[in-house]
Amino acid sequence: MKPVKKEKHTPKHYLPDTTPKIAAAGATVLVLLVVLSFVLSSGWMHGSSTGIILPGSEGDSPTVGAGSALLTGQSVDDITIDVNNAKTVIATLARPAAYSSRIENTIYYDGGSAALYCHRYARDSVVRTDTLGSDNQVQSTLIRVPDGKVYAWNAGDSIAYQGKAGDFTDDVAAMLPTYEDVLADEVQLTAAGRQDINGEPCIAVTFEQGGYRCVYGISTVSGLLAQASFYDGDTLTRKVTVSEISTETPDSELFTLPDGESVI
Repeated sequence: MKPVKKEKHTPKHYLPDTTPKIAAAGATVLVLLVVLSFVLSSGWMHGSSTGIILPGSEGDSPTVGAGSALLTGQSVDDITIDVNNAKTVIATLARPAAYSSRIENTIYYDGGSAALYCHRYARDSVVRTDTLGSDNQVQSTLIRVPDGKVYAWNAGDSIAYQGKAGDFTDDVAAMLPTYEDVLADEVQLTAAGRQDINGEPCIAVTFEQGGYRCVYGISTVSGLLAQASFYDGDTLTRKVTVSEISTETPDSELFTLPDGESVI
């Protein structure tokens, strides 16, 4: 078995080349927009994004369990949602202990847009994030484990690079805001109600933060983020869509490093 190569710092996460070659000026704009999206997802401009807190890790995020009295999609149907109770309802939604999903993150700029696609797998307090290329194939993988370590490698690598997570999260890797953003004490909702997103019933909330108008849709079925949009005035600057959510436990082989070592 090959030893895991250790790094002092969190490894660089390589983004897929999903856009054609463009002029140097356009490329510079695109890079700046991608950096901006990382800033947004890291919480510097719209609250703390700490990720899904799974059972066994620190935090008080509710999850589905035997005898659970948490709210489900059916029980939420009997509640009138408004700005006064939306945060409480979202906080008490039942959430899966394990899940998988697909994440599409699109950044809009003058003259076009750029997108990042990811797959997310979570179980046993371990989260795997795959960054996908335009051909939908995995280009790079990052796994975060409970002891604060992250492992990262590109497709075809025979070893994983290991580092301390620090302030880097798997949500930053996927540029993913979460339902937890809505629950932050400083967030004051300006609108709340119901909305179907991709055929799934959701609680839609709106709030202002960091100069942006943020509109989040939280699924009442899974309790997880289904969609988030960010506006500068009336201009859409970024949209995140989470789809293909499955609450089946992901296969343990997905949590294996290139050298065959399991992290669960």
